Amino acid sequence: MLKEARHSIILDTVNGRKYVSLSDLMSLTDSSESTIRADLIELDREGKILRLRGGAQAINDETLSYELSIEQKMGIQWKQKQAIARFANSLIPANSLLYVDAGTSTLALMETLDVPGLVIVTNSVLIARKSLTKGYRSYVIGGELKLSTDALFGPMALNSLEKFRFDIGFFGTNGVDLKQGFTTPGVEEAAIKSKAMDQCKKRYVLADSSKFDVVTAVSFHPFEEATIITDAIIKEKYKDKGILEAKA
Repeated sequence: MLKEARHSIILDTVNGRKYVSLSDLMSLTDSSESTIRADLIELDREGKILRLRGGAQAINDETLSYELSIEQKMGIQWKQKQAIARFANSLIPANSLLYVDAGTSTLALMETLDVPGLVIVTNSVLIARKSLTKGYRSYVIGGELKLSTDALFGPMALNSLEKFRFDIGFFGTNGVDLKQGFTTPGVEEAAIKSKAMDQCKKRYVLADSSKFDVVTAVSFHPFEEATIITDAIIKEKYKDKGILEAKA
């Protein structure tokens, strides 16, 4: 099959499904793994798709409502997330009560965390386990578990958050926009993020540079009411907004 035909199939499939695995694309085009990897690299460089570990995701300027699994997100901007995490770690005073949101950016934070005396509260089983391995006193809020995103949500989770007044909260986001603020695809996850943010004295959103000017289905907090930590401020309109920059 000619490259142009493969690219057409790849783009149609990715845009239709929002996410397609490498193996599916190999089957659809009857092509080798190396050929499809090369195609995805080229299409990603052209800005037509977002290449992930094991597949590709659609790029859409309109509101996005598709949520990748945590495993799929681990392949996106990981080096940048690690740089953001290291910077965020430097902002945490000893003996703080932290809320750490579910997500891969916050999981990267947990991997770098080395501040003494912290107490960690989270809606993520993965983050709670990581916190325990670091020797921190750890709490998981109650609620229903969404396996794909490792996030607890629902009325029980919201009620659990009422009990806490956090010194600092660290949050992930699917999109950052000046007008729409911080957004995520799920209504339930948005409610948890919003409530947890309300319970924090300081709020940091960990957002790599690919998240800017992206709007997903549900807003959970205004842009002006949290401090963003990113790897690079690429767009001029965000450069005077108090964003903290951690170079990857």
